[in-house]
Amino acid sequence: MKTLIIILILVLGMSTIQAQKVTKLDEATVTYKTSKVVTSSNLQNVKFEVKESYENHFMKNPISFAQENFDVKSLNLDDDIESILVSFISGKGYLNATFNKEGELIETTQRFRDIVLPLKVRRDIYKDNTGWIMASNLYKASGKGSNIDQELYKIKLTQGKQSKYVKYVPQKTTEGRVASY
Repeated sequence: MKTLIIILILVLGMSTIQAQKVTKLDEATVTYKTSKVVTSSNLQNVKFEVKESYENHFMKNPISFAQENFDVKSLNLDDDIESILVSFISGKGYLNATFNKEGELIETTQRFRDIVLPLKVRRDIYKDNTGWIMASNLYKASGKGSNIDQELYKIKLTQGKQSKYVKYVPQKTTEGRVASY
């Protein structure tokens, strides 16, 4: 009886080993489209719905994302149009960028909700509000060209049933101002 059980175990083991064949697949081609164009009725406004290739791709640096993924010259603007407002919209917020007809960035405004705060901002908020938990946040910024001149974080903090709002304006750093990450 022992030998019968051992033989059955060996046969079952051999059959599972044989079932584990490696199937070689053909090469797959994956493409990615960064954005879908949604144009408005006004010829001087264009809206893009941003499709990110990975989480927070757009929000890490919205201005450089816009400069890398958008070309004003591809729109074939009329000669009488001096500038165009382009809106880049994602699930967490938007960037409004004004370009001149040569494709140069004139000014930007951006607004995002529930982003990952930069480390310095998190540390400063925690230092001043120990025991409080961040429930939500709002990031607003504006500037000329690719620089951020003004920025503001509005943060909702909770502690039990209490809640409060904190406004945080980052200090200037050697590289300009702290940006969202």
